[in-house]
Amino acid sequence: MRLPSALVDAAKQRKLVLFAGAGISYDSIGVGAVDLRDAVGAAIQQDYPTYDYTKRSLEEACDEYEMLNDRPTLVDFLAGRIPQSAPPLPSHVAAVGLFRFIVTTNWDLLFEAAYAQINQHRQILVQESDAPMFSFDQHNLLKIHGSADRPSSLVCTTNDYEGYPDTHTQLLDRVADLVYSNTVLFVGHGLQDEHLRRLLYQLRRQRGDMQRRSYVVGFYDEVRKKLLESRKMEVIEEDAAAFLPALAAAV
Repeated sequence: MRLPSALVDAAKQRKLVLFAGAGISYDSIGVGAVDLRDAVGAAIQQDYPTYDYTKRSLEEACDEYEMLNDRPTLVDFLAGRIPQSAPPLPSHVAAVGLFRFIVTTNWDLLFEAAYAQINQHRQILVQESDAPMFSFDQHNLLKIHGSADRPSSLVCTTNDYEGYPDTHTQLLDRVADLVYSNTVLFVGHGLQDEHLRRLLYQLRRQRGDMQRRSYVVGFYDEVRKKLLESRKMEVIEEDAAAFLPALAAAV
């Protein structure tokens, strides 16, 4: 297992922030973006048999489902397809013990289950109204796309994404503060999320040569790897599920 010494040192100094994507949860909940897209699309197809959801993204399918129904029906439908009693994986348990700050786009409740498993007090920030609860002295989980146990918080449609900087200003400010002040580790991310791309772009533009090196765990093709490395993002080609427990053991 390759564990860069600078990354281990940042973890020991409590100066490492985890950005967790869907890849860290799939083995437990068995539901990903494509599965949700297919479920939403199949529901639409019941009334519109010629509807071809395979050509839609999850975001597009959600836009259309909401248009045909309403917002409460959409978010309840999505939340109902996220298993809420699934057990956390060893990677989640390792993460909540190791990181004071975890930022995730996942809707599932695996990190919450992991906190409960090790009896770790935490603050869960899901909506803009939660931002004042952020504390540098405690463990914080920032669920920037909402949470399945609070369906109204889910970020899933084009309007949600485009309006996010206005509807979640304080929450994004907390994320920016963490990125500016710490080393960032991306695990389970394809790094295609619009908000993360914007945040990273702003960081590169504002900090220039003072930008901290970040780390990305996963497997990418040669071209993508070169692009990430040009942005001071060091790729660690290791399995995401095994990496976090190994890092915790090294710390």
